[in-house]
Amino acid sequence: MRIFIKTSAWAVWAGRLARLVIPIYIVSIAAHHIELIDALVFVTMFALATFLGVSALFVGILAFVRLWYTGDHGWGMASRANLIGVGATAVLALAILLGAQYPSTNQITTNIKNVPALGVASLETPEKRAELERMANEVAISFPTAVTRAYPLGGDEMLPLLERQIAAAGWGGRVTRQSATESETNYAGDVKTWLGFKDRVAIRAIYDESQTEIDMRSASYFGESDLGANGRRVQSFLADLDAAVRQKLLALSRQAPVAEEAISEDEEG
Repeated sequence: MRIFIKTSAWAVWAGRLARLVIPIYIVSIAAHHIELIDALVFVTMFALATFLGVSALFVGILAFVRLWYTGDHGWGMASRANLIGVGATAVLALAILLGAQYPSTNQITTNIKNVPALGVASLETPEKRAELERMANEVAISFPTAVTRAYPLGGDEMLPLLERQIAAAGWGGRVTRQSATESETNYAGDVKTWLGFKDRVAIRAIYDESQTEIDMRSASYFGESDLGANGRRVQSFLADLDAAVRQKLLALSRQAPVAEEAISEDEEG
């Protein structure tokens, strides 16, 4: 007589829940990037996918327990559900960790007394400015290197270097020159995170013939907290700019002795 072995209902439901997770993640991120959906809809879809993933993990664990005692089919189905569920749970845990680690704000600037202009009215309200001032101490602790830079390079040398660094950051064509005078140039534009969130970046260069000061500001259009995204962006960009300036100064220092030697030979002649 053939013994019928059934498939665990717990495993089936774990599989059904898990089957929805990855498609919702992919569709929501892709649609958000190409702006078919706005940020609120994206967050709702992303949260739904995460909830389904965590639920799949919970049901999948119960399925493992059930399968162990009954010998039913469904180990593979439950294993796949648990694997997807672990990934979704990791996403949730990362969001919680970042929320606890970084200040609850969605903007950052290197100069709180003279804030670079973003050029977007909705981000330049008195409430936004008050938030910058209110969160200044917490932001300074979390992002200690997000401060004004002063480089020993004049505007003629520094501006091309700055623009090359903007392009190297992947912002070419998006963060562009907005205004320029003999002593100040401002850049601004929208950039996107890998999840498709749109943020605004502003960079200001104030210079004379021998020195340039660089200030930067980054702010999110959506949400009360950016989970540290703007602060990390500013710190990373300025660190890369520091490295580019060091390379430039090193190149200039190597050229200087050659020039001095050539002058000395001309004088002797």
